[in-house]
Amino acid sequence: MSTFRRAHVRDAAAISELIGLYVSDGTLLPRTPEFIAERIIDFLVSEADGRVVGCVHLDEYSPSLVEVRSLAVDPEYQRRGIGIALVEAAEKLARIREYATVFAVSSNEEFFRARGYDIRHIPELDRERSEVSRYKGVYAKDLSVPTPASQSL
Repeated sequence: MSTFRRAHVRDAAAISELIGLYVSDGTLLPRTPEFIAERIIDFLVSEADGRVVGCVHLDEYSPSLVEVRSLAVDPEYQRRGIGIALVEAAEKLARIREYATVFAVSSNEEFFRARGYDIRHIPELDRERSEVSRYKGVYAKDLSVPTPASQSL
């Protein structure tokens, strides 16, 4: 059983290691513990057996647009719904912060389409797409604003 929570600075090294598992194949970009610690307010984690087994990062592009980044789940804990729950938690946080749209750059179209994301052109990305990510799809989802009772995360 895993739990989901906002990340703490003490999680930065574990998050960096987890992301690092998916760097060599080009799935994710590397993130140092320092990078993560500086942006810790924008990371969520999944914990199981006393350790971080999943993470996700929300990266703001504009006051209305945010990207789901660095979505990673420890291989030992995959196929348990942790990635899905992390995306849902990130979307909830994005709603609380009143973003209109969330997007992801990914080669896993099936995963994001199953979560209600559609292929979409995000003009803000045109100048930033790297050689690594230009072959991946861009998937976006429009969000509704939460009610006050649903705003805790």
